[in-house]
Amino acid sequence: MPRPKICATLEEAVADIPDGITLLIPGFGATGMPWNLLTALYYQGAKGITAVSNGIGTASADGQMKGLGDLVEAGRVKKVIASFTAATHPSRLSKPEQMVRDGTLVAELVPQGTLAERIRAGGAGIPAFYTPAGVGTLLSTGKEHRDFDGETYVLEEAIFADYALIRAWKADTAGNLVFRHAGRNYNPIAAMAARHVIVEVEEPIVEAGLLDPDQVHTPGIYVERLVSILPHGVLRVQRAEPAPAPAPTPTGEGKRRLTRHEMAAVIGQRIQPGWIANLGIGIPTFASNYVAPDDHVTFTSENGVIGYSRLAEPGQGDPDIVNAGGQQVTIVPGASFVHHADSFGLVRSRRLDVTVLGAYEAAADGSFANWRLSNAPWDNLGGIGGAMDLVARAKQIWLAMEHTTRDGQPRLLERCTLPVTSTRGVTLIVTDIAVISVQGGRFLLEEHAPGYTAAEIASLTGAPLDVSPSLREVSVTV
Repeated sequence: MPRPKICATLEEAVADIPDGITLLIPGFGATGMPWNLLTALYYQGAKGITAVSNGIGTASADGQMKGLGDLVEAGRVKKVIASFTAATHPSRLSKPEQMVRDGTLVAELVPQGTLAERIRAGGAGIPAFYTPAGVGTLLSTGKEHRDFDGETYVLEEAIFADYALIRAWKADTAGNLVFRHAGRNYNPIAAMAARHVIVEVEEPIVEAGLLDPDQVHTPGIYVERLVSILPHGVLRVQRAEPAPAPAPTPTGEGKRRLTRHEMAAVIGQRIQPGWIANLGIGIPTFASNYVAPDDHVTFTSENGVIGYSRLAEPGQGDPDIVNAGGQQVTIVPGASFVHHADSFGLVRSRRLDVTVLGAYEAAADGSFANWRLSNAPWDNLGGIGGAMDLVARAKQIWLAMEHTTRDGQPRLLERCTLPVTSTRGVTLIVTDIAVISVQGGRFLLEEHAPGYTAAEIASLTGAPLDVSPSLREVSVTV
């Protein structure tokens, strides 16, 4: 079997990458990202790139390190295929977003699980497949649909790239790769789905035979070049430690809105023992702090962490163990790690008891919108993440969101005004002033924030609001 070339420097590893390639860039947030190879590619100068990655990101504030956002902002990328084409702060327009609006960058927005499966299919020689993710949404418009067993699916085509830049924990001279924890994410499937695979390795590259074959995640037949990054320094981005739970903010005599952590605690109270649960970016991620270990709830994250628990204490976390929001978390006995395609296979296989997501809008018919703030057909910006995959198959869909916009307009409506993430399925909404269930196409108020009356909450809701006969005040401890 031919052996991969072991390069002496990062510059050597990327020296002959040409212009105009399709490039796979794995990584989830900062975890498992080939920062060193991306930095070398930035200075190498290749342009006209079609980049396939989880998200665009933004330019690095660190002058030493470069990522996809730097390549985009330098005008070296002509197209991105990603599940995040907008910043996590949608009110702040990033330079890549402005480039999309100006027409200098093409963006193809893809549900995260669909993106992972398109990459996996490319590596497996499968040209296309049907998925339930995105059916009934703007993203499925114009695509082939087909019904199987009474359910509708949309056709998606595989992705096979010219090059993939990979981040591995360990490797041997035969090219066999081992990934560490959630650093696995897209890396194994990306290594299968490219003609030329270049790998940066965190640990010293060992002789063939020194890695246990049972521990190998990617066999060396896929790998063309290896470079140890130890001599060059391991470039890694670590997310800032999460802030402690803020004190409640009074809004009047005895009246106050719930904090993000209190909203998360409400969610934690309602998650049942033994459930398998997925927590989305934002407020939902804090809910793992408010579930008792004895309840044996299995929290899963899209990036392949199965069996995590509380957020890690400051300074006690591991940058390769993160949740959907990139926050470092602890794992429970019996936890496991899988790659992205396997993670979303779990999601689509109906094994999730509940998925909890953030939202911009929610409607009384059970639909909601959380990925895009524009209805303009040319404005292909958004942050789908794994939401469309999650809602297609979870047994329950819960939302955690603010009740009103900054100018006081309702976010809970009779019908969504923004492009929907799902046309149905929401059963519970936790806002900063209320806990509301969705039943029979109507909102039902079950709990209220301190000092808020049912009438006040109804006046801030853009659809009829029924009131439970057992209405009570929210009671949680954070």
